[in-house]
Amino acid sequence: MADYQAGKRYAQAAFDIAKEQGTIQQWRTDLEDVATVLADSDAASVLASDRIPVERRLAMAARMLDIQPLALNLARLLITKGRSLDARAVSDAFNRFADADSGIENASITTAVALSAEQVTEIEGQLSRSLGKRVKAETSVDPAILGGVVVRVGDKLLDGSVRNRLDRLRRQLEGTR
Repeated sequence: MADYQAGKRYAQAAFDIAKEQGTIQQWRTDLEDVATVLADSDAASVLASDRIPVERRLAMAARMLDIQPLALNLARLLITKGRSLDARAVSDAFNRFADADSGIENASITTAVALSAEQVTEIEGQLSRSLGKRVKAETSVDPAILGGVVVRVGDKLLDGSVRNRLDRLRRQLEGTR
């Protein structure tokens, strides 16, 4: 399981370098490649295995990754420190830093049924107007919410799900006994 806090620390260091050099987009691409190879590929378990000498794992990663030298150094550091499986957390955290720097707020939208692209765009527009920032949303489906929508933006949660409404109603009815 990836360590979000460790990923955030590595991402912050990488973001500082990328911002200083003006190479944020290149780093986004490179860190996505690093995450794909170190955390998501069939080779991930091999690259994370302490049974294989670290030199062999480093050489294997270098052959698999065609990225800028500083990003490759980060990949090597993750392997050496036994944190190669945290590469996805690093990439995701880096993207959050880059988005925040660009004035983009990330939102998570959960509904009981899949939303169309137009519906997602409309919700993004409403959130953008409400927050005064550009909002980029990721959607997920959870039939357990029964209906409505649950939106998470940063540490804010807007729960307009039918399940939440039913739970509140149940608590109100139980309180009147």
